[in-house]
Amino acid sequence: MAAVRSAAPFPGTDRFDQEDTAIFCRNGIGGKCYSNRFMSGGEDVLSIMLKRLFDTIRRNKLVYIVLAVGALVRIAGWGALPPGLNQDEASIGYDAYALLHYGIDRNGVSLPVHLIAWGSGQNALYAYLSMPFIGLFGLNVYSVRAASLLLGIVGMWALYRVAGRLFPDGRGPLLAAFLAAICPWQIMMSRWALESNVFPTLVLLAFACLLKGLERPAWLYGFAALMALSLYAYGTAYFFVPVYMACAAVLLWAYGKVKPRSLLLYGGVTAALAAPIALFVLINRAGGDTITTPFLSIPKLTVPRVEQVSSAFQSNLLDGLPERLGRLLELLAKGHDGLPWNAVPAFGYLYPVSLPFIAAGLWIVCAKGFKDRSPAHALLALWVGVAAAMALMADMNINRINIIFYPLILLAAAGLLALWNFRERAGKAAVAVFAVYFAMFASYYFTDFPRKIGPSFHESLGEAIRSASAAADGGVAVTASANMPYIYVLFYERTDPREFLSSVRYADPDAPFRQVLSFGKYRFDRLDGQLPGSGEAYVYWNGDRVPAVPEGYEIRRFKHYSVIIGPPSL
Repeated sequence: MAAVRSAAPFPGTDRFDQEDTAIFCRNGIGGKCYSNRFMSGGEDVLSIMLKRLFDTIRRNKLVYIVLAVGALVRIAGWGALPPGLNQDEASIGYDAYALLHYGIDRNGVSLPVHLIAWGSGQNALYAYLSMPFIGLFGLNVYSVRAASLLLGIVGMWALYRVAGRLFPDGRGPLLAAFLAAICPWQIMMSRWALESNVFPTLVLLAFACLLKGLERPAWLYGFAALMALSLYAYGTAYFFVPVYMACAAVLLWAYGKVKPRSLLLYGGVTAALAAPIALFVLINRAGGDTITTPFLSIPKLTVPRVEQVSSAFQSNLLDGLPERLGRLLELLAKGHDGLPWNAVPAFGYLYPVSLPFIAAGLWIVCAKGFKDRSPAHALLALWVGVAAAMALMADMNINRINIIFYPLILLAAAGLLALWNFRERAGKAAVAVFAVYFAMFASYYFTDFPRKIGPSFHESLGEAIRSASAAADGGVAVTASANMPYIYVLFYERTDPREFLSSVRYADPDAPFRQVLSFGKYRFDRLDGQLPGSGEAYVYWNGDRVPAVPEGYEIRRFKHYSVIIGPPSL
């Protein structure tokens, strides 16, 4: 540190007066220097950084307004919409809770690289990302969905930053931020805790590092690390990550952006971080037992689920390819897969009006990437191509091909930007149409959608289970009409996993989705009009044949479930 006389302003700040200033320079990060004044009335590093932040916001007010609206529509009614809890949310939330407080998941495995969950597995990364929120706020729907909400907001910001490198001139980044903020797929994904939702945002962050790595190669280590991390997020990454990274390496080498020696270094980072999940795939493909170490465990599943949803690991790789291509094109054209938690048919993943813009954007990006030899655009086109190839190997729905939707938003932004540059009035009209679609989607999502989606998310089942557990001195029976009802008992009662393991009975311990018959004081059955005995309580779905309640019994009704409580024990 040396006292010097400052005669010029620092980049991005107003001119300083002529006073002694302490200069701290950080070499290698853009050559930026920051000032820490020790003279009376001077500004310190934090003040300068805040001033730069406020200046950035002031210069980009419209972008930050758009992103704020996007954040608001993801936060509004958070936790209560979708109402209830999906069984996969309850599963990953409970296992995260058990690992955090007891050191094992519900299958007795400590620090697994992949959860056994139902038997055929559930990706573990979301569980680990949820642990800080569960530790702070307890196990509930809010703490389980917090990571998804945070990733959704980060994904909007990352897509805006990526667009700034792909379309640096004009309105491109703003249009990309606008489409990301109003995208139905991204909004719905951000609001519930499906573990596969982590995958596309991690790859988007990796892609942002990749584009920065075109100028500063050190960022390519970030790309390598994030791509390796995404292997722990979802099974389709086992195809997408190695194929995309191999193709990107060839492209960067062909465009003269990286040397073969550097590629080996980046590949080494990915291989080291991916080794545990690679060993997991090997054990579950070739045979072997669960491996347990003090640092992590590599579990053996009953059936590897990735083989159930993808043909990438099967010998009949090309069987049914034309049919899968047809389903992919149909899904992209229709915009939905028929599953109400993934998309609303009238609005699709990015509204019906987006299709011509996506098609035009694909043409533009491919032309810039391969004709004009722009590596950034070529890498985006490559993302679309590898994602489409992966989709052709999947048992297709929006969750399983979710890696394709961020690049589709960027393609739509490229097409919308081209229209805006060709005729500004037409571009503004198109933006207005998107805004109207968004207003209609938001209106539907916050009014009619909760009523329609509630049964799929077992709304009020948790209330019924808690009520029955508190009222019963003896056993509690829960209707098997709910999907995997035992996981809701574990979640809402916060059961010690050791108690579960010591008493659980499965219908078939080797099934890919193991049905629990009973554990502890709970059993799970088709109740079909049965009445509980003394000191017992039964939890019915209101669509079941709920019996009339004779004298001495009590019934408590909830939105979709009811509890019948038997006479008190003598």
